[in-house]
Amino acid sequence: MRTFIALCLLTCLTACSKDDQASSAPDPSPPAAEAPAVVAEQAQRPPATETPADIAEDMTETAGLPEDEAAEQPLQLANVETETESAPERFEQGRHYELLTAAQPTGAAPGEVEVLEIFWYGCPHCYTLEPHLQGWLDDGIPAAARFDRMPATLNRSWQIHARAYYTAEALGILDQVHPALFREINVNRNFLSTPEQLAEFFSAFGVSEADFTETFNSFAVQTKLRRSDSLARRYRITGVPAIVVNGKYVTGADMAGSVDGLFEVIDFLVEKETNRQ
Repeated sequence: MRTFIALCLLTCLTACSKDDQASSAPDPSPPAAEAPAVVAEQAQRPPATETPADIAEDMTETAGLPEDEAAEQPLQLANVETETESAPERFEQGRHYELLTAAQPTGAAPGEVEVLEIFWYGCPHCYTLEPHLQGWLDDGIPAAARFDRMPATLNRSWQIHARAYYTAEALGILDQVHPALFREINVNRNFLSTPEQLAEFFSAFGVSEADFTETFNSFAVQTKLRRSDSLARRYRITGVPAIVVNGKYVTGADMAGSVDGLFEVIDFLVEKETNRQ
Protein backbone atom coordinates (compact mmCIF):
# COMPACT_ATOMS: atom_id res chain seq x y z
CA MET A 1 0.00 0.00 0.00
CA ARG A 2 2.81 2.43 0.85
CA THR A 3 4.40 1.76 -2.51
CA PHE A 4 1.11 2.42 -4.28
CA ILE A 5 0.63 5.75 -2.46
CA ALA A 6 4.18 6.81 -3.26
CA LEU A 7 3.64 6.07 -6.94
CA CYS A 8 0.44 8.12 -6.93
CA LEU A 9 2.21 11.13 -5.39
CA LEU A 10 5.02 10.88 -7.91
CA THR A 11 2.50 10.86 -10.76
CA CYS A 12 0.97 14.10 -9.46
CA LEU A 13 4.29 15.92 -9.58
CA THR A 14 4.41 16.14 -13.36
CA ALA A 15 4.08 18.92 -15.89
CA CYS A 16 3.73 19.58 -19.59
CA SER A 17 7.12 19.28 -21.27
CA LYS A 18 8.33 20.69 -24.56
CA ASP A 19 7.94 17.23 -26.10
CA ASP A 20 4.16 17.34 -25.66
CA GLN A 21 2.58 17.91 -29.06
CA ALA A 22 -0.52 19.85 -29.93
CA SER A 23 -1.96 16.69 -31.46
CA SER A 24 -2.06 15.16 -27.99
CA ALA A 25 -5.26 16.33 -26.36
CA PRO A 26 -5.29 17.03 -22.61
CA ASP A 27 -6.09 14.21 -20.17
CA PRO A 28 -9.62 12.94 -21.05
CA SER A 29 -10.74 13.48 -17.46
CA PRO A 30 -9.53 16.99 -16.51
CA PRO A 31 -10.32 18.30 -13.03
CA ALA A 32 -13.39 20.52 -12.88
CA ALA A 33 -12.73 24.24 -12.77
CA GLU A 34 -14.82 24.52 -9.60
CA ALA A 35 -12.58 22.13 -7.68
CA PRO A 36 -9.16 22.14 -9.30
CA ALA A 37 -6.80 19.36 -8.43
CA VAL A 38 -3.42 20.07 -6.92
CA VAL A 39 -1.15 21.03 -9.78
CA ALA A 40 2.47 20.08 -10.02
CA GLU A 41 5.43 21.53 -11.77
CA GLN A 42 8.21 20.53 -14.05
CA ALA A 43 10.87 18.41 -12.41
CA GLN A 44 14.03 18.84 -14.39
CA ARG A 45 15.89 21.65 -16.03
CA PRO A 46 19.35 21.21 -17.57
CA PRO A 47 22.08 22.92 -15.54
CA ALA A 48 24.17 23.78 -18.59
CA THR A 49 25.41 27.33 -18.78
CA GLU A 50 25.23 29.52 -21.86
CA THR A 51 28.23 29.76 -24.11
CA PRO A 52 29.24 32.99 -25.85
CA ALA A 53 27.86 31.45 -29.05
CA ASP A 54 24.46 30.94 -27.41
CA ILE A 55 24.36 34.56 -26.25
CA ALA A 56 25.43 35.83 -29.65
CA GLU A 57 22.68 33.79 -31.32
CA ASP A 58 20.01 35.19 -29.01
CA MET A 59 21.22 38.74 -29.39
CA THR A 60 20.73 38.57 -33.17
CA GLU A 61 16.99 38.08 -32.77
CA THR A 62 16.29 41.79 -32.33
CA ALA A 63 18.66 42.89 -35.12
CA GLY A 64 17.00 45.01 -37.77
CA LEU A 65 13.85 45.70 -35.73
CA PRO A 66 12.44 49.23 -35.60
CA GLU A 67 13.80 51.16 -32.66
CA ASP A 68 10.50 51.10 -30.72
CA GLU A 69 10.12 47.32 -31.18
CA ALA A 70 13.72 46.58 -30.26
CA ALA A 71 13.29 48.60 -27.09
CA GLU A 72 10.63 46.11 -25.98
CA GLN A 73 13.20 43.33 -26.03
CA PRO A 74 16.02 44.16 -23.59
CA LEU A 75 17.91 40.91 -23.87
CA GLN A 76 21.29 42.11 -22.60
CA LEU A 77 22.71 39.67 -20.07
CA ALA A 78 23.78 40.76 -16.63
CA ASN A 79 26.19 38.78 -14.51
CA VAL A 80 24.93 37.40 -11.22
CA GLU A 81 27.27 36.00 -8.64
CA THR A 82 26.38 32.74 -6.93
CA GLU A 83 24.43 33.60 -3.82
CA THR A 84 25.71 32.77 -0.40
CA GLU A 85 23.71 33.12 2.77
CA SER A 86 25.13 34.03 6.15
CA ALA A 87 22.41 32.04 7.90
CA PRO A 88 20.04 29.20 6.93
CA GLU A 89 16.87 30.35 5.20
CA ARG A 90 13.41 28.83 5.15
CA PHE A 91 13.70 27.97 1.46
CA GLU A 92 16.91 26.70 -0.08
CA GLN A 93 18.51 27.41 -3.44
CA GLY A 94 18.75 24.20 -5.47
CA ARG A 95 15.90 22.61 -3.55
CA HIS A 96 12.94 25.02 -3.52
CA TYR A 97 14.12 27.26 -6.35
CA GLU A 98 16.94 27.60 -8.85
CA LEU A 99 19.18 30.62 -9.36
CA LEU A 100 19.92 31.44 -12.99
CA THR A 101 23.59 31.85 -13.84
CA ALA A 102 22.77 35.14 -15.57
CA ALA A 103 19.88 37.44 -14.63
CA GLN A 104 17.51 38.37 -17.43
CA PRO A 105 15.91 41.79 -18.05
CA THR A 106 12.35 42.29 -16.84
CA GLY A 107 9.57 44.72 -17.57
CA ALA A 108 9.37 45.79 -13.93
CA ALA A 109 9.87 49.41 -12.94
CA PRO A 110 12.55 50.38 -10.39
CA GLY A 111 11.53 49.09 -6.99
CA GLU A 112 9.27 46.39 -8.47
CA VAL A 113 9.89 42.64 -8.55
CA GLU A 114 8.52 40.78 -11.58
CA VAL A 115 6.69 37.49 -11.01
CA LEU A 116 6.33 35.81 -14.41
CA GLU A 117 4.14 32.77 -15.09
CA ILE A 118 5.14 30.72 -18.14
CA PHE A 119 2.28 28.53 -19.40
CA TRP A 120 0.63 26.74 -22.31
CA TYR A 121 -3.14 26.67 -22.88
CA GLY A 122 -3.03 22.97 -23.75
CA CYS A 123 -1.37 22.04 -20.44
CA PRO A 124 -3.86 20.62 -17.88
CA HIS A 125 -1.43 21.46 -15.06
CA CYS A 126 -1.43 25.11 -16.14
CA TYR A 127 -5.23 25.01 -16.25
CA THR A 128 -5.56 23.66 -12.73
CA LEU A 129 -3.02 26.18 -11.42
CA GLU A 130 -5.07 29.14 -12.71
CA PRO A 131 -7.65 29.37 -9.88
CA HIS A 132 -4.88 29.08 -7.27
CA LEU A 133 -2.93 31.79 -9.04
CA GLN A 134 -6.01 34.00 -9.24
CA GLY A 135 -6.62 33.44 -5.53
CA TRP A 136 -3.07 34.56 -4.78
CA LEU A 137 -3.65 37.71 -6.85
CA ASP A 138 -7.03 38.40 -5.24
CA ASP A 139 -5.69 37.94 -1.71
CA GLY A 140 -3.16 40.69 -2.30
CA ILE A 141 0.28 39.97 -3.66
CA PRO A 142 3.38 41.52 -2.03
CA ALA A 143 3.44 45.28 -2.50
CA ALA A 144 6.61 45.20 -4.57
CA ALA A 145 5.46 42.36 -6.86
CA ARG A 146 4.42 42.90 -10.46
CA PHE A 147 2.68 39.89 -12.00
CA ASP A 148 2.82 39.03 -15.70
CA ARG A 149 2.33 36.03 -17.98
CA MET A 150 4.28 34.67 -20.91
CA PRO A 151 2.96 31.88 -23.17
CA ALA A 152 5.50 29.16 -23.87
CA THR A 153 6.65 28.49 -27.43
CA LEU A 154 8.75 25.42 -26.69
CA ASN A 155 7.72 23.68 -29.90
CA ARG A 156 5.83 24.54 -33.06
CA SER A 157 2.55 23.06 -31.85
CA TRP A 158 2.51 25.44 -28.86
CA GLN A 159 3.16 28.55 -30.92
CA ILE A 160 -0.36 28.87 -32.31
CA HIS A 161 -1.76 29.21 -28.77
CA ALA A 162 0.94 31.75 -27.91
CA ARG A 163 -0.12 33.70 -31.01
CA ALA A 164 -3.71 33.59 -29.74
CA TYR A 165 -2.59 35.06 -26.39
CA TYR A 166 -0.69 37.92 -28.01
CA THR A 167 -3.53 38.50 -30.48
CA ALA A 168 -6.03 38.89 -27.64
CA GLU A 169 -3.60 41.21 -25.87
CA ALA A 170 -3.19 43.37 -28.98
CA LEU A 171 -6.97 43.55 -29.45
CA GLY A 172 -7.51 44.61 -25.83
CA ILE A 173 -9.62 41.58 -24.85
CA LEU A 174 -7.06 39.45 -23.02
CA ASP A 175 -8.93 39.49 -19.69
CA GLN A 176 -11.97 37.90 -21.34
CA VAL A 177 -10.19 35.58 -23.76
CA HIS A 178 -7.51 34.16 -21.41
CA PRO A 179 -9.80 32.15 -19.07
CA ALA A 180 -12.12 31.28 -21.96
CA LEU A 181 -9.26 29.73 -23.96
CA PHE A 182 -8.29 27.55 -21.00
CA ARG A 183 -11.90 26.31 -20.61
CA GLU A 184 -12.46 25.73 -24.32
CA ILE A 185 -9.35 23.58 -24.65
CA ASN A 186 -9.34 21.73 -21.33
CA VAL A 187 -13.06 21.36 -20.60
CA ASN A 188 -14.83 21.53 -23.97
CA ARG A 189 -12.05 19.51 -25.69
CA ASN A 190 -11.91 21.98 -28.58
CA PHE A 191 -8.16 22.21 -29.07
CA LEU A 192 -8.27 25.28 -31.37
CA SER A 193 -5.29 24.05 -33.33
CA THR A 194 -5.75 26.13 -36.51
CA PRO A 195 -6.05 29.86 -37.26
CA GLU A 196 -9.51 29.22 -38.70
CA GLN A 197 -10.73 27.63 -35.47
CA LEU A 198 -9.26 30.46 -33.44
CA ALA A 199 -10.87 33.08 -35.70
CA GLU A 200 -14.26 31.47 -35.07
CA PHE A 201 -13.55 31.37 -31.33
CA PHE A 202 -12.58 35.08 -31.30
CA SER A 203 -15.80 35.99 -33.12
CA ALA A 204 -17.66 35.29 -29.87
CA PHE A 205 -15.82 38.30 -28.45
CA GLY A 206 -16.87 40.63 -31.27
CA VAL A 207 -13.70 40.24 -33.36
CA SER A 208 -14.22 39.99 -37.11
CA GLU A 209 -12.35 37.37 -39.07
CA ALA A 210 -10.47 40.11 -40.95
CA ASP A 211 -9.36 41.85 -37.74
CA PHE A 212 -8.32 38.56 -36.17
CA THR A 213 -6.29 37.47 -39.19
CA GLU A 214 -4.55 40.83 -39.54
CA THR A 215 -3.58 40.91 -35.85
CA PHE A 216 -2.71 37.21 -35.65
CA ASN A 217 -0.20 37.61 -38.50
CA SER A 218 1.04 41.06 -37.49
CA PHE A 219 4.68 42.02 -37.03
CA ALA A 220 3.97 43.01 -33.39
CA VAL A 221 2.68 39.52 -32.53
CA GLN A 222 5.57 37.87 -34.38
CA THR A 223 8.06 40.02 -32.45
CA LYS A 224 6.58 38.96 -29.10
CA LEU A 225 6.73 35.32 -30.14
CA ARG A 226 10.44 35.64 -30.85
CA ARG A 227 11.05 37.34 -27.52
CA SER A 228 9.09 34.64 -25.67
CA ASP A 229 11.13 31.92 -27.34
CA SER A 230 14.42 33.62 -26.51
CA LEU A 231 13.54 34.22 -22.86
CA ALA A 232 12.28 30.68 -22.33
CA ARG A 233 15.63 29.35 -23.52
CA ARG A 234 17.50 31.76 -21.28
CA TYR A 235 15.37 30.72 -18.32
CA ARG A 236 16.20 27.07 -19.18
CA ILE A 237 12.48 26.24 -19.27
CA THR A 238 11.75 22.65 -20.34
CA GLY A 239 8.18 22.36 -19.08
CA VAL A 240 5.23 24.36 -17.79
CA PRO A 241 3.85 25.83 -15.64
CA ALA A 242 6.94 27.61 -14.38
CA ILE A 243 7.41 30.75 -12.31
CA VAL A 244 10.33 33.14 -12.81
CA VAL A 245 10.95 35.80 -10.15
CA ASN A 246 12.73 38.99 -11.18
CA GLY A 247 14.51 37.27 -14.07
CA LYS A 248 16.73 35.43 -11.57
CA TYR A 249 14.89 32.61 -9.85
CA VAL A 250 12.92 29.70 -11.35
CA THR A 251 10.52 27.64 -9.25
CA GLY A 252 7.39 25.54 -9.45
CA ALA A 253 5.02 23.38 -7.42
CA ASP A 254 7.27 20.33 -7.74
CA MET A 255 10.19 22.14 -6.13
CA ALA A 256 8.00 23.85 -3.53
CA GLY A 257 6.32 20.53 -2.67
CA SER A 258 2.74 21.75 -3.17
CA VAL A 259 0.67 24.54 -4.70
CA ASP A 260 0.39 26.35 -1.36
CA GLY A 261 4.12 25.93 -0.91
CA LEU A 262 4.71 27.42 -4.36
CA PHE A 263 3.15 30.73 -3.38
CA GLU A 264 5.09 30.75 -0.12
CA VAL A 265 8.30 30.37 -2.15
CA ILE A 266 7.21 33.16 -4.51
CA ASP A 267 6.52 35.51 -1.59
CA PHE A 268 9.88 34.57 -0.08
CA LEU A 269 11.75 35.34 -3.31
CA VAL A 270 9.90 38.63 -3.79
CA GLU A 271 10.87 39.67 -0.27
CA LYS A 272 14.45 38.51 -0.92
CA GLU A 273 14.69 40.72 -4.01
CA THR A 274 12.92 43.65 -2.31
CA ASN A 275 15.50 43.61 0.47
CA ARG A 276 18.29 43.80 -2.12
CA GLN A 277 16.97 46.99 -3.65
